[in-house]
Amino acid sequence: MPEFSFTKEERLSSRKTISSIFQSGRSIPSYPVRIIYMKGEGGTYPASVAISVPKRLFKRAVDRNLLKRRIREAYRKQKSCFYSTLEKNNTRVNLVIQYNHHLILDYQTIASGLSKGLDHLAEKVNTP
Repeated sequence: MPEFSFTKEERLSSRKTISSIFQSGRSIPSYPVRIIYMKGEGGTYPASVAISVPKRLFKRAVDRNLLKRRIREAYRKQKSCFYSTLEKNNTRVNLVIQYNHHLILDYQTIASGLSKGLDHLAEKVNTP
């Protein structure tokens, strides 16, 4: 597995799984994103991810796609550290990363918020 890739198998695409995460998952706010997660089972990767930018915040698809690309890139660069902590404790997690700010922020702000959220998530998931 290449360290800085984001393959199709790592993406969460099942509507059933995504809706169950939104209904019964736990949430971690980390400005400007919110990470909603559930422990999962099976799969070849320690985490499956879906990225969401609400249409009610950004009406134009161009803006939503820009933010999704920025979030995806930030996750792709930071996932190796996140994966190592999950693999160390033999844990699997399904998560949705949701953008929660009304303005289009720059990449550095998104990346720093996502980094803090993933660190907090790794601590929460790995403690009994």
